[in-house]
Amino acid sequence: MDKFNGILLVAGFGCFIFAFLLSGLYPIIITDATNEASIAELATVILPDYEDLRDGWPVAFESGFPRAEETLSTVGLRKLEQRLRKEVAAGGLSQAQMDEQVAAAKAKSDEAWPVAMAAALQRGRDIYISEACWHCHSQYVRPVANEDMRYGPVSTIAQDNNALQRPMLWGTRRVGPDLTYEGGKRSNDWHAAHLHDPRSTSPKSVMPKYPWYFREGFQVYRRVSERAADLGGLDPETAYPYPGIYDSKADAEAAMARLAAELAKDQDLAPEAERLFVGEGIGPNADGLALISYLQWLGTWRPEDTRKEAKE
Repeated sequence: MDKFNGILLVAGFGCFIFAFLLSGLYPIIITDATNEASIAELATVILPDYEDLRDGWPVAFESGFPRAEETLSTVGLRKLEQRLRKEVAAGGLSQAQMDEQVAAAKAKSDEAWPVAMAAALQRGRDIYISEACWHCHSQYVRPVANEDMRYGPVSTIAQDNNALQRPMLWGTRRVGPDLTYEGGKRSNDWHAAHLHDPRSTSPKSVMPKYPWYFREGFQVYRRVSERAADLGGLDPETAYPYPGIYDSKADAEAAMARLAAELAKDQDLAPEAERLFVGEGIGPNADGLALISYLQWLGTWRPEDTRKEAKE
């Protein structure tokens, strides 16, 4: 029996050493360094979810990433065009001047987006590693046990041939679900809520809370009108927040004043300004936004994306 136990012990250590070496050597063997996509190349394809982070938490976004204040989301570009059209209608600007300003702002934004997104992806991946998310979540769909039916297509070598998979983040086990194709599955709001309190989105989750990726501050709110409250059966004090968590009440009040001034320019929206107020708020900080960016990127990149950009 002692001899048998000894054989099992040696075999166990042997399997562990083999697995340890394989985990280190296999990524090196399959890596094609000549065609490995850099983080800058990965960031040439701007994700809609990353763009939405700019609209959802503008203060943290603009202060958190390089050149982020120069970026314009689809919504932001539309607002710029609407504002300039009003100036054209008022005679303060010609159509040609408006077109020139819009084109200049869009060109500047197009240059800034990849810079901001590259920084967010790098920072988010580093946070993912530092928090040991890889210990409970895998990033590899295996060709066994119908995993492709649960998580998506079986992983390929080409998918991992990029800088965000250095080191490989295949994981060690699955306490939580595989994240290979997590990008775009859920909204940014869901990820923010899940990071702040995992049980609020997944009641049986054993994931810890990450309050240090959030910032408390002040936010602008708008109460619903009395008519809307009556029609909807709502509490008259029901209010909805405007995007942006400010560090001080004074900053939030300044933002409220700017918003009220904009609303006052439109006769139909002017009454909305009277229902604005400042209250406490909480939202992701720059690190939280970076982590969400990385999670929303997972599974969205294809090798042909960067090859196409290189040709263009």
